[in-house]
Amino acid sequence: MAEKVRLSECESMLMRILWEEDCDMSMRELMDEAADKYGKVWAKQTVSTLLKRMVEAGFLTMYREGRIFYYHAEVKAKAYCGAEVVDFCKTWYNGDPVEMMESYMKKKKLTPSQKKRLMDAIS
Repeated sequence: MAEKVRLSECESMLMRILWEEDCDMSMRELMDEAADKYGKVWAKQTVSTLLKRMVEAGFLTMYREGRIFYYHAEVKAKAYCGAEVVDFCKTWYNGDPVEMMESYMKKKKLTPSQKKRLMDAIS
């Protein structure tokens, strides 16, 4: 995984766009999608800075075609999210996934299909 373990909220939005679109995108395309999906209207310099940090951290690679730079997600969504869940569990539940799930289920009931999927994952 990337050297930088955590994405900021804004960086997470850009990564989610790349993961969901599942293709390389230009800064302009990312800016347009961030505006559409999240209502974020950032200045070019802001997005440029975010992308630069993400490239330096190993989350993205960048390449040029003509005058346009494109960004490619180097870290897979499942890998990043999985590491985030493990870290969250360690930080807030002393590494006890059962306690974490119990806490979640006190706030939100699982549907029958979710219960089945959870049981299948456990066994």
